[in-house]
Amino acid sequence: MQIIRIVVRMTAFLALTIIISFTIFIILSAAFLMGRKEKARQKFAHKLFNFFLKITHIILGIRIHSSGKSPKEPSVVMGNHRSYIDSVVLPTSFPVVFVAKHEAKAWPIIGWGASVLGTIWVKRDKKESRKATRIAVKDRFDSGYGVIIFPEGTTNKNPELLPYKKGIFYSCAENGFQIAPVAIEYRDPNIAWVGGEWFITHTFRHLGARYIDAYVSFGPIFKNNDAEKLIVDVRSWTQKECTRLRGLIDSKA
Repeated sequence: MQIIRIVVRMTAFLALTIIISFTIFIILSAAFLMGRKEKARQKFAHKLFNFFLKITHIILGIRIHSSGKSPKEPSVVMGNHRSYIDSVVLPTSFPVVFVAKHEAKAWPIIGWGASVLGTIWVKRDKKESRKATRIAVKDRFDSGYGVIIFPEGTTNKNPELLPYKKGIFYSCAENGFQIAPVAIEYRDPNIAWVGGEWFITHTFRHLGARYIDAYVSFGPIFKNNDAEKLIVDVRSWTQKECTRLRGLIDSKA
């Protein structure tokens, strides 16, 4: 039964990703050629992306247990990073783009789809790439988008969060962008993709479960012109909330 569920889910998800990515690419290209305003293109892409998220939850059996209030206006949404599943458990009420590591751009289907959605790819070991990313983030905000980023920079299974990358915090402080922190935990802690395991083997191992339960908690808005204080405040809130969520999950086990 698990093998059948895995094959059906993977096939349906890949088909959905291809269809949605192709549709967004074609319609946004047509809208651009027809001279449609940026706001109209944003609104359409956002609706289609949220539709993609809802269908993805159904296909993969993802159940989201949410708390707190998600931001109502464009923000830098910052979450701790447990798994590749994180990117589909954060629906927003405004158009967003992701900031992701450049290596993911080469992933079959998923990387291409993310590029169509306008993902900002960053090579964290390259100073020029980090600088270009900060410029791109400001450009997206100026165009009315929010940004989703996982400032740990990689997935992490440990209770203690990894140190946060500082660049995005300096961009927020310098430009007055508000930060909406979010804590993410899963009922099964092994959903975290760590230790060098192959993406395919890890995915197959977990998509056989009937459900994937994700606990998502949005925190208060942070805004400050002191980048170092932002790092401390945002990471501190996220760490405490992850600990609370883990305790809540384990108490129900």
